[in-house]
Amino acid sequence: MNELTYEPGEFKAISYARVSTDSQAASGLGIDAQHRAVDRAAAAQGWQIVDRITDDAVSGKTPTEHRPLLQAALAQLKDGRAQVLAVARSDRLARSTIELLRLYERSQAEGWTLAVLDFPAGLSGPEGRMCIGFRALVAEFESDMARIRTNEALEIARLRGTRFGRPSRHSEPTKQLASRLRSAGHSLAQIAAALTDAGIATPTGGTAWSRSSARSLLRTIDHDTAARANAQAHQQALTRPDNDGDPPSQHGA
Repeated sequence: MNELTYEPGEFKAISYARVSTDSQAASGLGIDAQHRAVDRAAAAQGWQIVDRITDDAVSGKTPTEHRPLLQAALAQLKDGRAQVLAVARSDRLARSTIELLRLYERSQAEGWTLAVLDFPAGLSGPEGRMCIGFRALVAEFESDMARIRTNEALEIARLRGTRFGRPSRHSEPTKQLASRLRSAGHSLAQIAAALTDAGIATPTGGTAWSRSSARSLLRTIDHDTAARANAQAHQQALTRPDNDGDPPSQHGA
């Protein structure tokens, strides 16, 4: 790669590049393209490239604080040995918009420039600040909507009779015996003793039931009962006639 020359007294910049896979790192193509993009920006802006930092085979999901080379670059910026951290694309620096916003806020607090070349004005002007703020708001909105959709889907599944949690490790005869004992008014200690006397193994393979293991068994029975009741109610709702006497459509089932 041809080295660019600069006039003295220019801003000192660090060029940062990252590739995710070993093959990309070995080829150097992705790395070279990123550094060349920064070189072009440096020539246009009058920056002097004083260091080229490359994270080889580092996932974008790796937090910035867990990238030693990037942390070394940030230390140079904080100490004033460079004034610009330049990166070709925002996803090379951080996949999370919130993390990118934190880096931007750090640059503002420490007095250096974060130049992300795929942002308007490279984040250095008001357009760049507005863009990263907007992206942060969109990321927060998408996260909230994903959580709402997940909760709604879980509620629908529950109402349809889906049983959540770990699969039951209790046999049906064991659950039936515990149900009869509870219906008869026996205490947890009495249920545990009866299960032990019957030679029924605990879920962990033990031979002695405790109050807590009996309580766990009864909770499992309650969860199963609730799931069956929800499934039955859902099926009845599907087959119940509408007000006009026609059965409801099955498309939403």
